[in-house]
Amino acid sequence: MTGRFVSTHSVLLSLPLHIDRLPERGASVRADTATSTPGGGFTTLSAASAQGVHAALASPLGTGPNSFAVRQQLMDAGVEILTEELVGDIGVGVLLVEADGSTTSIVTSGVESEPSRQALDAIPLVPGDVIHIAGADLTSPVGAEVLASWGADLPDSVTLVLAVSPAVNEVPVWAWGSLLRRADVLTMNIREAALLGRALTDGGHGTGIRDVLRPEAAMVRRLGVMGCEVQVTQSEPRVQIPAFTSEVVDTTGVGDTHVATMCAAMLQGLDLVEACRRANAASAVTISHESALPVPTSEQIQRVLEVGRVVYSY
Repeated sequence: MTGRFVSTHSVLLSLPLHIDRLPERGASVRADTATSTPGGGFTTLSAASAQGVHAALASPLGTGPNSFAVRQQLMDAGVEILTEELVGDIGVGVLLVEADGSTTSIVTSGVESEPSRQALDAIPLVPGDVIHIAGADLTSPVGAEVLASWGADLPDSVTLVLAVSPAVNEVPVWAWGSLLRRADVLTMNIREAALLGRALTDGGHGTGIRDVLRPEAAMVRRLGVMGCEVQVTQSEPRVQIPAFTSEVVDTTGVGDTHVATMCAAMLQGLDLVEACRRANAASAVTISHESALPVPTSEQIQRVLEVGRVVYSY
């Protein structure tokens, strides 16, 4: 293992609200609240660190109380912080978790929405690093401009993993185009893939995602209960990797956990197909309990790989 997992995925404070169903417009529903937890990039980075790789945050934190608490929690999780603090605080994400485990989020912006190209350029990159850029951070004008240009200019000695987010249509099409032309691995779920393909077509970027990606780039589609689908290069067939059996309790952070575990496995020398198989096992653990935290341990993931399902302790 020669490189690090370096993520620009911004860290937020998450407030989960558990509801029976989403209310109709203008109506209201009762909710059970849970303790606020760090979310967003925290899940991604701590999940990678839990697999034994060097994980580092390349997104801004602030001087406020939420940033102070999250900074300590990142350090406790073994995550290195590469950026200087900014005056202000990080945003808050309100998570509406329905009875079937599906999650809808509402996010406010903080200092994480203003990344600096100068600060990113100052980060010394090591050959073999895996750089992770999350689509959620491309929705702000500054985020789109800075991250798209920095990602497009990354040296060939590092691997760029681009993760599409639910807010596909909030990202400028030109930003998708810039990053897709540099990406080594693109990962997304079914809904995100459909929306991204439509946005690229409508924006005149060809007839599909593969028209923009380099031929040697890999594409990963997360298929929910069906697992995930991997195409290592444009010329190779798609490989479907089945999901592992698990009770769906809460889908919060399952995509972030999948991406982080996949990247960690790649850094540890696994090929992309095997890395995604390990990521499927990690996802099965994550959805089996409320919240994305605690992130799966290597032992939990290995157990799922061995028995084919999540083993519950009662």
